[in-house]
Amino acid sequence: MHERVDTETEERTRLQVVRAKIKTELDEASARVHAQSKDLRELKKFLSENKSDMDHVEKVGVRQTADEMGRVGDHSALGALRLTRLLKSPYFGRLDFKPEGGSHGSLVYVGIHSFHDSEARTHLVHDWRAPVSSMFYDYEHGEASYEAPSGVVSGEILRKRQYRIEDGELVFMLESSLNIMDSVLQEELSRASSDKMKNIVATIQRDQNAIIRDDVSPALIIQGAAGSGKTSIALHRIAFLLYRFKDSITSDDILIVSPNKVFASYISSVLPELGEENIRETTMEALAARLLGPKIGFQSFYDQVAGLFERANDPYRERIRFKSSREFLAKLDDYIRHVKFTNFLAGEVHVAGHAIPASTVAELFHRMGAMPLASRINSVMESLVQTLAREHSLELKA
Repeated sequence: MHERVDTETEERTRLQVVRAKIKTELDEASARVHAQSKDLRELKKFLSENKSDMDHVEKVGVRQTADEMGRVGDHSALGALRLTRLLKSPYFGRLDFKPEGGSHGSLVYVGIHSFHDSEARTHLVHDWRAPVSSMFYDYEHGEASYEAPSGVVSGEILRKRQYRIEDGELVFMLESSLNIMDSVLQEELSRASSDKMKNIVATIQRDQNAIIRDDVSPALIIQGAAGSGKTSIALHRIAFLLYRFKDSITSDDILIVSPNKVFASYISSVLPELGEENIRETTMEALAARLLGPKIGFQSFYDQVAGLFERANDPYRERIRFKSSREFLAKLDDYIRHVKFTNFLAGEVHVAGHAIPASTVAELFHRMGAMPLASRINSVMESLVQTLAREHSLELKA
């Protein structure tokens, strides 16, 4: 394929060429799935009609053949599904990357899945989880690098573009060096609102990318405020691990534990969108029932709801009502204010022979009231040390 693609017209032409190649491969994949399904049905029919004439060894052999054909068919069907998704939106980003010592840049188009042109022997689309694609999330124009299987590849990003492609049509493209207009940004944000969580491969930020691609930490805890994207990052990390360690990890090795079935339903579309099917999931309640069993009783969500309807004048209903009221929220706010002003008693602090009055410590502590308690105490100490060092020309460390 011609490598130089500069204008929007050229981008639209390239998109249709890529889609045509995907469509050809999709037609071939669909034909294979159909043929494999037909062969499997005929084999099962043969087994059903002739099982009385077969000995045990023959039956086992036919069943094993059927199982293997089923696995091959499932793999083919998954490949066809990925091609179907690519056909609608083959890619969402592009990098023009010139390796160190290279004479010119190469085009790296980034999408949800990779697509290789067997005739031209080149990748027309790179999977977002591929090493080279990491530069799309980690760098703007200028020096860049990525870790390939052969080692670190350094070079320069000459251009970076983002696209929105819907149903095979280019809606718009943006140069990364330009400021996105508010109207475009608001439109993108509004599209994220639905009853299902969506994949975020087109908008992953640099710090999120570092978490998703971490392949060193044996255990990883993702912390953040409500709505900060913890669950979405965790799901994309699952997809990355299945791609990065495909020879040693399968979907059977992963279990998603959700707080409840509503949440499980909300996140259910993300991994299938990323091409990862059949990830096992359970809820905390189901896990508790399995692990605790009859040994330790606990109240299920159904028990809680049933209790609210069946028990008349039960203090339990009153507790639920009170915890759902504005009055309870106001009391929580009052308690937070009480803790804020009474649970920290400032005292005079002595550092390197210099005294810091308790009033100064208290004023600084309350001035940082928006911070979590542990972080606030550390910040107060750092600020005091810096102030002393500046005023008395001391070399101090917090």
